[in-house]
Amino acid sequence: MTASAPIPTVPGLTGFAVLARGGYATVYRAVQESVGRDVAVKVENRTLETERDRRRFLREARAAGRMSSHPHVVDLFDAGVTTDGHPYLIMELCDGSYAERMRSAPLSAAEVREVGFKIADALADAHSLGVLHRDVKPANILFSRFGEPALADFGLAILAEWRDVSITLDVLTPAYAPPETFRHAPPAPAADVYALCATLYALMRGKPPRWREDQMPSLMSLVDMFHEHIPDLPGCPAELMEILRAGMSNDESARPSAIELRDRLIAVRLDPVPQVIVPPLGSPPVEPVYTPPPVDPAHTPPTPNRLLASPFMSGGDPEQTVPHGPLAPPADPFVPPVRPTPPVNRRGIALLVTGAVLVVAALVSVGIAYGLHGGTPTDGPTTGPTATATAALPAIDCGFDAPAEARCTSAVECYDADHNAVSCAGKHTWELFAFGELNKGSRVSSTSQSPVREVCGRGVLILVDINATAWKTDVILPTLEAQQAGPTTFRCLAGKGPDALTGQQLRKPKK
Repeated sequence: MTASAPIPTVPGLTGFAVLARGGYATVYRAVQESVGRDVAVKVENRTLETERDRRRFLREARAAGRMSSHPHVVDLFDAGVTTDGHPYLIMELCDGSYAERMRSAPLSAAEVREVGFKIADALADAHSLGVLHRDVKPANILFSRFGEPALADFGLAILAEWRDVSITLDVLTPAYAPPETFRHAPPAPAADVYALCATLYALMRGKPPRWREDQMPSLMSLVDMFHEHIPDLPGCPAELMEILRAGMSNDESARPSAIELRDRLIAVRLDPVPQVIVPPLGSPPVEPVYTPPPVDPAHTPPTPNRLLASPFMSGGDPEQTVPHGPLAPPADPFVPPVRPTPPVNRRGIALLVTGAVLVVAALVSVGIAYGLHGGTPTDGPTTGPTATATAALPAIDCGFDAPAEARCTSAVECYDADHNAVSCAGKHTWELFAFGELNKGSRVSSTSQSPVREVCGRGVLILVDINATAWKTDVILPTLEAQQAGPTTFRCLAGKGPDALTGQQLRKPKK
């Protein structure tokens, strides 16, 4: 499939638009008509000529499907082969990758630690199922809708029990591959551990370990680099550096397992930070590390909506990423607050995250980093009358390159979880960050429809306030009757959780 190849025909999908093309696949945005949601469709450039190839592809897809129930792995909806023989995967969309974030500014040690133990937990689960990822890198760790890291592209996943696997460097990312890969050693879990530790190091450094140039070194130079010492990084605690060096040991037998890596990262003590709970999903781990104390069932969180994610393509030098389209806010974005419990594997009690999400730079979902011109928070909480969802809103210049339909405002409005207007001085769930207008006769009934999707996505939210990267979004839509009667306004809301806000929190653009 070349750059000029026709749009593929996939049953149940319409509205194909190219997100990115690479050497191994093309990624499209499409609409899954049966449920009215936007999805990412990864169509491989290769064709499956034999029945054996088709069986192998479907086996890979099943491997990825077995993993997609993990809270830090992208979800896979369906897989198949087009009429002209190209295999495809239908997945969820995502709001950018850590490769994009890394290019903006290095991550803090606290955030890297948090990303590390969550992705290590995902790898531990994969390894317990006999699945290897084989291409862990910043471009394959994505931001979910809830600001959580999610591991993408298990398209290279190889079941450990396969006997007919040929190891090839052309489908890997050499910057994060371990030395045994270049010796054509059989794939093993230790290679995933190396790649994750190299990725975590790169997130703090801004480029892969031992990497000197922006362009890929020769294969000979790359192999020689493995004999070089991995230097310390400014701001990285010695304990964390020791863990990463152990994971990047040239001796694969000296590396920790994914479970051991996860637990060592959890044990690293950094500055106290806000707690984030990852809800449990299913059965206990194959290799439990310890038994947590009993948990009050009344405080056990329900299973959340699936993470929003999209596929990334393999290869690149040193990174190759796929841009992402704007996102639709979730219909039910919050999980009720729960009592913290000790961290265990992804199938046990919820992971207690003690690492902060310290945002150094923001990602925009369309893949472009914009300059921010936001104001400062108000000196105190708003104490005026509560806003109403029908009142007219004053529009001001956003101060950044927002979607054409987006309107910024100096108005301060706060709402509870049911979208009832409340005083910003007290506890509230949502705050207004932008709005848009609908023409008379509009029939917008879903937050995934234009222009709501573009105006109320996290890309605009981050432009309004860089500190709101991990916030969730929602929308107040006018009724269809109101839209038929005349021009109407929809409101874009952001929040941290039920009643999690007190006083105005979001910055407002300068007038």
